[in-house]
Amino acid sequence: MTDHEIVTDDRYPGWRARIVADAEAGQPWGDALAPALLVERDHAAWASEVYQSKDADRILQAWRRLDPQVFQRYLRLAHGTTVIEQVSERNLTVITFDTAGYREHVGISGPADLRGECIDWRAWLDGDVYEVIVEQHTADRCWVHQDALCGLYGWAYAQQTALDLLTENAAAAPAQPQPAS
Repeated sequence: MTDHEIVTDDRYPGWRARIVADAEAGQPWGDALAPALLVERDHAAWASEVYQSKDADRILQAWRRLDPQVFQRYLRLAHGTTVIEQVSERNLTVITFDTAGYREHVGISGPADLRGECIDWRAWLDGDVYEVIVEQHTADRCWVHQDALCGLYGWAYAQQTALDLLTENAAAAPAQPQPAS
């Protein structure tokens, strides 16, 4: 795996999408993402840009005073949790889980599937987050920025997004005379 790549499509000469490492990548975000505790040694804090339970303070207090097995049992009994996942790197562990309130918020009737969220958190922990920059080559022989999207978690997702953005921008652009090679 590399931290940069140029994506082109033969149907759209003079267009490219560059994939680069997102040096300012934030945490995964969205109110449809399950609650997540960020644990560093003996300190925990809520991930700020995901669903927040109305019982967030109580859950955090329970994490502080209970051992991990008892904490998981507490989540299941007191908050209707059906799934608890952990993703770790050397200094930080992300504990993500569903609650009855979260499932109601996103319209899930059964147990939540947090595999996609674990993939995003793993990518964030590993620095596997990218930006796609779409550019068009002009008659003046320079690349001009047309579009960009950052915060793409995972290399495969960044590659697919690069192709999609390239196609979307190039197909929507008025036809331009191509520069001579």
